[in-house]
Amino acid sequence: MKICNLWALVLTALISTFSYGQKSISEKDYTLIFQDTQIAIQFNQQNDVILQAIDAQTKAPITVSNQGNTYTLENLKPAEIIEVIYQLNNELGLTTKTTYLATPSTSSGTINVYFNHEVNTTYAQVQPATNLGDTLDDMLITYINACESTLDIAIYSSSSPTADTGIAGAINAAYNRGVQVRIIYDQGTTSTMIGLLNTNIPILPSPSSSSYGLMHNKFVIFDADNSDPNKPYVWSGSTNWTVAQIDGPDRNSVIMIQDQALAQGYKLEFEEMWGSTTSTPNTAVSEFGTYKIDNTPHHYIIGGKTIDSYFSPSDGVNAKIIETINSANTDIDIATMLITRSDISTALIDKYNAGVTDTNVVIDTQNPSGNQYNTLLAALAPNHMVKFTNSGQMHHKFMVVDNFNAASDPLVLVGSHNWSTSAETKNDENTLIVHDLNIANQYYQAFAFLYLDAGGALLNLPQNAKQELTLAPNPTKDRFTLYTTNNNSLDNVTVKIYDALGKKCMEKQFTNLVEETLSLENQAGGLYFVTLESNGKSWNFKVIKE
Repeated sequence: MKICNLWALVLTALISTFSYGQKSISEKDYTLIFQDTQIAIQFNQQNDVILQAIDAQTKAPITVSNQGNTYTLENLKPAEIIEVIYQLNNELGLTTKTTYLATPSTSSGTINVYFNHEVNTTYAQVQPATNLGDTLDDMLITYINACESTLDIAIYSSSSPTADTGIAGAINAAYNRGVQVRIIYDQGTTSTMIGLLNTNIPILPSPSSSSYGLMHNKFVIFDADNSDPNKPYVWSGSTNWTVAQIDGPDRNSVIMIQDQALAQGYKLEFEEMWGSTTSTPNTAVSEFGTYKIDNTPHHYIIGGKTIDSYFSPSDGVNAKIIETINSANTDIDIATMLITRSDISTALIDKYNAGVTDTNVVIDTQNPSGNQYNTLLAALAPNHMVKFTNSGQMHHKFMVVDNFNAASDPLVLVGSHNWSTSAETKNDENTLIVHDLNIANQYYQAFAFLYLDAGGALLNLPQNAKQELTLAPNPTKDRFTLYTTNNNSLDNVTVKIYDALGKKCMEKQFTNLVEETLSLENQAGGLYFVTLESNGKSWNFKVIKE
């Protein structure tokens, strides 16, 4: 094998395993520290804490040890869901709380992102985004055809050509080969696919009472209990299964995550609505909408990445959207069908006024009562709040934070949750926050296409326009050189180098830069991230030290 091909493989492996999140996660009362077979819970207060833990599914007790204010859950199994009950005695008196945790699985952690519309791959930093066009339904069918044991579906609306073809045909075939199939759908929405399913497949419509909103989920859980940890997948995103939604012209995405722990968490949510752990639903105890409780884990370590999971209306997703906005250090990019909540627009405006001026939003032309379009249009820079006006709906609900800041916490918030009060208070929804530059950047590539097509203005140039600056050699044994390819000087330059764990190794300033050589001689071999800023423009490079 040629050395260049070898290092290409090394680079691919390093990128696929690099964690932009963290294994230490802070909550209001405590900090979680994840390890392979144990989870430490370090409480903020120093004493008067009582804690017990059980396996959420078997109800077996979990071994807990403690030292000071740190409680350690020990001898844990991979992909185990744990219910933790703790009491705090403080100035507010004795308070009892319950939380749910998930141990890391031994799954691959593979994440695939699919779009059904054009994307702008000139903004790709790690991996070009995938546009499947009108074949997104074929990808879903491929996953269904590979399903071996269990298939749990929660879908808002759906269609299929016949009972033998399309998505319905794949589901029927799965059932006929022995897969346990369970389906929840929204009763108030046309779902012609439901009528094409084998009548022996158990289905559950959502409630029809006036106090209930929508069963607005679009998720699938594949093989959650499979003995092979590389079989379980979760399919999520904004895509309904009607022709316009999955094939277009409506613009949508799907995120597919291979992880058994996440599959188990989604299964808990599914079975809360299903009312049973068996193949038969139990409507006497099934809970939807406002009757659901917060009973799933919110933090997963998947392939070294931190992924947060929330369900509506039990988990306070609107607050998580605002927290995500407030987490931004440099840039916020949003593609969402609508924004009708003033607290979200206020958070965006406050962040913009605090200095995150690289804030960009594209929404659909729909104008429901309370839409915050005009408020944001007046507050943000010109051409940074735009409307999608092409055919179909711009149906996304995602936000990318710090796409151009690898040293921060690049992330994407994505799911079925519209940025509305109904989604927050009545609808059944699901939301994921993926802390990873590669995944966030793939969503950014979709955002860039939609936003620029709608007349938006971006502060950052695409990758192919940044070739005025080059880094070489790469890989390097010690030194590398940054130089401008057109011999023009860059002014007021700051260069920062970070290692694969996000630790800053070097920072240098140059009044003018045409050609500068930097050294990694005091650093270990591996992957490094180089960022360069000059007069509001930025460049990002990856370099390998052999």
